[in-house]
Amino acid sequence: MSLQVAEGGRTARTVAESLGNAHLVVGIPAYNEESAIGSTVLGVQRWADEVVVVDDGSTDRTPAILAQADVTVLRHESNRGKGAAVRTLFAHTRRTDCDALVVLDADGQHDPTDIPTLAEPVVEGDADMVIGSRYLADDARDETPAYRRVGQLVLDYCTSRVTGSDLTDTQSGYRAFSPESLERLSITTDGMGVESEMIDSATNEGLTITERAIDARYENLEGQTHNPVKHGLAVVLFLVRLLKRRRPIPSFSSRNR
Repeated sequence: MSLQVAEGGRTARTVAESLGNAHLVVGIPAYNEESAIGSTVLGVQRWADEVVVVDDGSTDRTPAILAQADVTVLRHESNRGKGAAVRTLFAHTRRTDCDALVVLDADGQHDPTDIPTLAEPVVEGDADMVIGSRYLADDARDETPAYRRVGQLVLDYCTSRVTGSDLTDTQSGYRAFSPESLERLSITTDGMGVESEMIDSATNEGLTITERAIDARYENLEGQTHNPVKHGLAVVLFLVRLLKRRRPIPSFSSRNR
């Protein structure tokens, strides 16, 4: 595997060495990812002290493949959604003595060599949540299809308006978390709005959010990819519910009888 050049011209191996004896947990929510879960797990193992896969009720060969892998598997009996899978992952990691949790998608989109780069600000105490941004750097290698990029810009705008954040990639599923953030982040949604909800919760809790540039690929993905239109609509509907949740309930004085 080639080593990515991280920020400042350092390789992933150099960044990993700078983390010293930090205990890293890598978490992977997975649903029907039989084509990619094996290679994804193999790719992240060299960077993790523990790999935890939340099998969200898969009905394909994902459970059988995971049974052969040296990973911790947490299984939902039925498909509950990404938000529910992340909650399960957080609950498990809170019971471990980790210095950082790194979460990435199971479909092969994310490059495992970015794990040390995302974990570094958390381990060094500079951030509570680090978002891997596909658009932070002006990189000609960006493979995001134009129609997806337009949709992501809309979701970035909506999320920023609702949460008050200023981020370049609010929907990235590649993130690192501090132990404190695992305790304080509130995740209520079961669905695909979880990325936006985590930003909103972190902002409300006064947690520090930063971004690091990552690579992502879309062509020749082995795993399952979500319909971008359905995904986008789900996120927008969740943001609308989030706004409604924030509206103050009007008080009415009791009427004289």
